[in-house]
Amino acid sequence: MHLRFIKMPLVLIFTLLTGVFGALASDFSQPQEHSADIVKQPVFLFCPHRESANSWSLYVLVDKNDPTKPLGLGLEELSGKNSKDNTYNGVLDAQKNPGTQRNPVSFLEAKNFGASTLDIKENNMLSIGVTPAKDGLHLEVNARISIDQHFIVGGSEKNLRDLVLAYSYLNKCWVAKSPALQDKDGNNQVGRYALPLTGIVFTASATGVSRIAAVTNLGSAIMLMDR
Repeated sequence: MHLRFIKMPLVLIFTLLTGVFGALASDFSQPQEHSADIVKQPVFLFCPHRESANSWSLYVLVDKNDPTKPLGLGLEELSGKNSKDNTYNGVLDAQKNPGTQRNPVSFLEAKNFGASTLDIKENNMLSIGVTPAKDGLHLEVNARISIDQHFIVGGSEKNLRDLVLAYSYLNKCWVAKSPALQDKDGNNQVGRYALPLTGIVFTASATGVSRIAAVTNLGSAIMLMDR
């Protein structure tokens, strides 16, 4: 786990630890979604296990005439959707349902991959960097889990935990997969081939995030952190 120490007034602690569940928004712009040629495809879920909390959906924006080339990546909030009230599968279903209420949070155009990040700006709650490569889009996920600690996937921690978005010609859609995924006991859960994932589910309290688990496409949970 990557740790980073940040000076911050104590009065912000409560906001920091609870703001993750509120409605969050930042500067947001993207190609017009009303175009019949533009498709938004959910690809990864950040799901809290807490009543009344909101999940975040990571999506790829593509031109349906060439879905292999992303126009950008975006984050949006799924209001009132969490694994405590809805179950994780219930939130996944809501993520795929276009009728689910969504609040835009952040969007990154493809031309800015490698130069900018997707961000939950309030209290630096979440940052996602994107690096294009031959095998897909490599993500660096930096999530704040307490006042002075961050949980990192990809980037400097890619040998332990890695996350790549890639277009599946078999399924004709974008998928998330992990080339390396170390569980809480230090065991790599990935075999010969990258492990398909649907998202992560995390438990939080007044003192921060206490548990993080990755969920595979078959519904199995892999505990990444438990403290």
